[in-house]
Amino acid sequence: MAAFRCTWKIRLLSFAICFLLYAMFMRFEETFISSPIDQLLKLKILGPRLQMNDTEVKKINDSEKKSGDKGCDTCTYRQTEEDAIKHITELQKCQWSKQEPAVKEFRSELKRCCNAVDDCLVTQKNTPMGTELTYDAEPKKKLKITQPIFTIFPKESSFSSRRYKRCAVIGNGGILANSSCGAEIDQADFVFRCNLPPIDGVFSQDVGTKTNLVTANPSIIAEKYSELHDRRRPFFTNLIVYNDALLLLPAFSYTTNTGRSFRALYTLQDFQAKQKVVFFNPMYLKHLTEFWGARGIQVKRLSTGLIIVSLALELCEEVWIYGFWPFAKNIEGKVMSHHYFDNQLPKPSVHSMPTEFHHLLKMHSKGILKLKMTECQKNPK
Repeated sequence: MAAFRCTWKIRLLSFAICFLLYAMFMRFEETFISSPIDQLLKLKILGPRLQMNDTEVKKINDSEKKSGDKGCDTCTYRQTEEDAIKHITELQKCQWSKQEPAVKEFRSELKRCCNAVDDCLVTQKNTPMGTELTYDAEPKKKLKITQPIFTIFPKESSFSSRRYKRCAVIGNGGILANSSCGAEIDQADFVFRCNLPPIDGVFSQDVGTKTNLVTANPSIIAEKYSELHDRRRPFFTNLIVYNDALLLLPAFSYTTNTGRSFRALYTLQDFQAKQKVVFFNPMYLKHLTEFWGARGIQVKRLSTGLIIVSLALELCEEVWIYGFWPFAKNIEGKVMSHHYFDNQLPKPSVHSMPTEFHHLLKMHSKGILKLKMTECQKNPK
């Protein structure tokens, strides 16, 4: 009976997620002169990370209708951030369990669309010499694959059709600070990380050290390593902490990324680094954007986090994700930093983080993936 009540609670909360999650607006008096969002930010009721405009609200409502959920067309999105966190806390009281039929169905849809095993990375097999590669973020721009470029591609995909048992996808959210999740993360069979985060020293107890794949935004190469035109050793040295992980770069998303990504590969080859550099296939990113667009995330660029979660859902039997949290406070209501390693707020983005988090929480409630939102046991079994 208790299990039935818990399942019923999860189902009810999943239907209610659309107005509990992104909770942007609260009721306001007609005498307010400025916009509701401005008032809320001045009153410090809502953090700047949880802003949703009317278009985003409509996208969520439309996607809910398409997916068969009922009742979301009447959501008002007038809950406070505190209310949203409170209801997520209630959801956390129910023990999560993987729902194999839901996982298989979602994985099957992803494979039909995107086929990560064969098409996520650019290889000599899927991108023959002479191919005109189209940039996914600049579709009018193309790059002809010449012999020198072709030779730096791996012959075949680095991923096997044999799935990893349990994978951990690590975001960089401040919710990971003091989480003690490091040991649990390191027990995963495959660990994905995003944008070259720090994992050594004081951070390891919260985020672990195991890394099988790490992404790097080429803007980091430009801003932190001077485009790798000058001294290159710091880049090689800073990547030692990732051992023999795959370094995954979006070399063919924007034309400015190509040279930076190639120089990163040459640098690591010249210093005989353990890491192997691979590149996102722009067609995979294009198809993945279309996949999520049909589900309400209609943006020019998906976040790296959602891309990697999607990849993991195809490659792994079970996916646990950490460090994904759009609120300015943790689940206990305590103010936290934007990242677990600093409080640098993001630049105005083309991503739709609230909408993405909505879908992640929805998949959590359906047993498709596990979204870790609290501290971990210090000595997990």
